[in-house]
Amino acid sequence: MTIYYDNWCRNCTRFMDLAHKLDWFNLISSKELRNESHTKNVDGLDLKLAEEQLASVSKGKWKYGYGSLYRLFLRIPLFWLFIPVFWFLKITRLGQLLYMQLAVNRQIIPLHCKDNECEA
Repeated sequence: MTIYYDNWCRNCTRFMDLAHKLDWFNLISSKELRNESHTKNVDGLDLKLAEEQLASVSKGKWKYGYGSLYRLFLRIPLFWLFIPVFWFLKITRLGQLLYMQLAVNRQIIPLHCKDNECEA
């Protein structure tokens, strides 16, 4: 599974660092969403949606938002105890609702800006 995370979001970056530390079986790879070399030739990636929500691809199928988090939780042994709760949040769509609240309120720091110059 590959996760595309917003590398301009400090919380997103910290979360992915934590996920990699807890990924004892190395089942998760991550790519920086705002790094063109990571997203340039990716088939099926909805870049606009991915800028708003965490994106993941596994076996050619794309998920965004809580769907990506749920996939990630399934691959981290430490979270296996909580899978019934995560599954309940998934089927009731409460997980996506909570995820969107966090995603909308996240802080984006445009790392590509230098001294009053900013590339789009």
